[in-house]
Amino acid sequence: MGTRLETRSRGRVCLFLMSIMGLGLLLGPAATESQEAKFPTKAVELVVPWAPGGSMDLVSRVMAEYLPQDLKVQVVVKNQAGAGGMTGTGAYLRTKPDGYSIVTGNASSLISSVQLTKNPPYDPQKDLLPLGYIGEVSFVITVPKSSPFNSIDEFVQYARSNPGKIKGGFSMVGSEAHFGFLSIIRDAKIDVKQVVFTGAAETTTALLGGHVDWVMKSVPSSMPQIRSGDAKPLLQTRKTPDLPNVPTGVEKGFPNFNINMWAALFANSRTPKPVYDRWVSAVEATVKKPEVAKKLENIGFIVEYKNPGACSAFIEKERSATALLIKEAGMKVN
Repeated sequence: MGTRLETRSRGRVCLFLMSIMGLGLLLGPAATESQEAKFPTKAVELVVPWAPGGSMDLVSRVMAEYLPQDLKVQVVVKNQAGAGGMTGTGAYLRTKPDGYSIVTGNASSLISSVQLTKNPPYDPQKDLLPLGYIGEVSFVITVPKSSPFNSIDEFVQYARSNPGKIKGGFSMVGSEAHFGFLSIIRDAKIDVKQVVFTGAAETTTALLGGHVDWVMKSVPSSMPQIRSGDAKPLLQTRKTPDLPNVPTGVEKGFPNFNINMWAALFANSRTPKPVYDRWVSAVEATVKKPEVAKKLENIGFIVEYKNPGACSAFIEKERSATALLIKEAGMKVN
């Protein structure tokens, strides 16, 4: 009798557990969908795969400041520099693709650094989806306030007369700054020493400390030194409101000195569709806020929103153009 009761009890327990498991299987997808529909319910992270102080960092922080108005949660910036943006981007792609983390991307992290690496840690065309294109920044050649050069003409004339004597710097091999550096050397037909730095902050320190004679940096990261009088701007890649009297490369007869740095936000391609769509909506709403555009313009950023489709098409064109530049410059894949 006891054995039969035990057997019946065990049977009822098994049936109960099976029903619970079945209910869990039925509710599992529904529960997940419900969580995705409520996204976000906690703070999100914006990975910036470059050092603090540079243009991508500045732009990302403006976005992180205003995205919460739409998302209703805090956006925390996480800098993770290295390898032209590949270190931070690769680390980001190893995190859970639940949408609680996104990444800032540009031509360096998604195109040139990848093309210059034999075995890149990710495939940007397969692993990332654009959330929206924010815009771009121009580059400017600056010299320290103690420099004898007050114009690009004086700079070029001296460099041509003294090959190999002038020392210039830029951030990261394969970056837009690198390509801009190479383009002015080629167009102006000058021979200068090249010094590569890890980020904008280090480049600025070297310039102000007299370790290099000139640097190629973005307008946003150069403006603090220009406004304070510690650096003098000589030439820019595109006309900007902050530097209306500084000539462009095209104006001075350097047609290839027109490379700009663009910025966009990306999500892991495995991000759930409802969460991805939520991000796309938030990014568009944020970029189109007048106060955001004003704040970005104040740091030398030219706002030019593109939706994910237009952003993808733009990047494909950039990918082909960059491959050609790398080939022409004879840059080696490592």
